[in-house]
Amino acid sequence: MRDVRRRTWLLVAGGTALALAVGGTGIAVSRSGERDARAAANQEQLARGCKGLFPGELRSFVPDDSAGVLTEYGTMLAPRQQSRALLDCTLSWGGGADRVEPDAQVRVRAEAVLGRTDAPDGGFGLPLPSSALGGGGAEDRRDGSEVSATILAECPKGLSGRVRPSEDLRVFVALPSRADSEYDVSEADRLLAERTAVRVADRVSREQGCGARPLTGAAKPKGSDSLCDWLSPEALEFARGDWKFYGNDTTYSERAGSCGGRWDGAGGRAAWPKTAAAGVDSWSGVLAPSAYDDFAGDGDVPGSDRRRHKPDGEGRLTVKKSGDDPLLALWARSVCDGGPAFHRATVMPALDFADQDELLLEKKDRRRMSADARALLDRYLAADDGWARRAHCRDTKIMGEVEEWQG
Repeated sequence: MRDVRRRTWLLVAGGTALALAVGGTGIAVSRSGERDARAAANQEQLARGCKGLFPGELRSFVPDDSAGVLTEYGTMLAPRQQSRALLDCTLSWGGGADRVEPDAQVRVRAEAVLGRTDAPDGGFGLPLPSSALGGGGAEDRRDGSEVSATILAECPKGLSGRVRPSEDLRVFVALPSRADSEYDVSEADRLLAERTAVRVADRVSREQGCGARPLTGAAKPKGSDSLCDWLSPEALEFARGDWKFYGNDTTYSERAGSCGGRWDGAGGRAAWPKTAAAGVDSWSGVLAPSAYDDFAGDGDVPGSDRRRHKPDGEGRLTVKKSGDDPLLALWARSVCDGGPAFHRATVMPALDFADQDELLLEKKDRRRMSADARALLDRYLAADDGWARRAHCRDTKIMGEVEEWQG
């Protein structure tokens, strides 16, 4: 009787264990199936979201343990909307309710520029036609980094769906990167962001029928490498010695130009009041009013009453050692290929405070700065390979000087 009970108990226990094992396997299979289904749905979301403009190269960021969150709007998605945005799409993954930001996200925005916009910051590795201007950058995120690209492109036939017409298209793209910091972002990641921005711009332009030339496969404008050859400190009789040239254009764009240089201290001291830093920047079209307003906000435009330096009875101005360097800006305006334009030529003299807390700018020193600024601007405007001639600038008018420092 005892043996029968033992066999019965063993059969019951074995059956229970088998049931638990089968149930556990079923749960595991079910969870695996759920993860596979979620991963597939997320991959489909990446492929189809934002009219299929998200880059497929981001597949490795797609998780299988949480659903992606997609937000998108714009007149290309909902034609009856009255919005500057033609497309505005964000796809993010992970993060949870307690996280400040998602684990990874991709953003795409294409908008019509109404009147003004800032110039794209940073460099752009892909060649663009002269009618476009690109920029890019990177920034740290809580997990990894983010790489971005911006393009400002023309739409000569206009963009539809807005209250006011626009002939300028701005595209912004931001993609996740596995780089530990913004300084470690790879060239491949930067190029992916740029290619995506180009693809978005071409797609929007094509669907809008705005008459823009395709950006894909564009060639670098000829003669771009000589855009700043006109800036010769020797010819301009600036400080003698070696100069370093910074932020100079290497690709021509009819929208903006920039050339500049600074004496690096090699070859001895620069005799006061020789110019030791100089540069010219130009902005046209929708970039011009935005650039002007940026300087106007600090009172650094001709005619502003926010910065007034009062010379003494002998026409001298005080420059404090702890203040800003005495940079003189000469402004002019023109009409160029890209539209109305502003030019800003700047010169800064070499200063040697030694043990002094302040220096006096004599009246003759200020006249020398003015003469150097005018010579710099004239040489820039007359240079055959410079931006102003390339952009066919004409009807140039001098607007005035600004002494950009606090006395």
